[in-house]
Amino acid sequence: MSTEKSAFYDNDGRPLFRIAYDGRWFHDGAEIRRAALSRLFSDRALKMDDKGRYWLRTPFEKYPVEVEDVPFLIVGYDIQGDVITLITNMGDHVVMGADHPLELRPEPLAGAIVPYIMVRDGLMARLDRAVYYAFVDLAVERDGQLMIRSGGVDHVLGSI
Repeated sequence: MSTEKSAFYDNDGRPLFRIAYDGRWFHDGAEIRRAALSRLFSDRALKMDDKGRYWLRTPFEKYPVEVEDVPFLIVGYDIQGDVITLITNMGDHVVMGADHPLELRPEPLAGAIVPYIMVRDGLMARLDRAVYYAFVDLAVERDGQLMIRSGGVDHVLGSI
């Protein structure tokens, strides 16, 4: 590695920035405890390239980011009529609907099929366990599938 590139990686060649499976941000092995700083990074600088790699882009540099699953977690929700707005751990609001449907896919730790949703610009969020179970309580069964409706669209939570 060149001197310039090695400034962005630890001694093992891993990026200095990391987003853990549980949504916590780290720099050089230490958790970033200032929520405002993590939010600034996630809101303004976090990007994903066409190869699926994550970067923090500033006007002057591009820093690689290791993401253990996805950059965001859905940690809350609000229901107004037929519309469910999801809230990420970084404060983003995503309206479930035709533009933002739930997508079932395997999570990397146990391989369980769980719901994910696009937040913005190719950046995904995984429903955390509490939100998922709250949605299961609200869901209806249809043709062997658990469904929840938002924005005029039925979203599959999983098979029964």
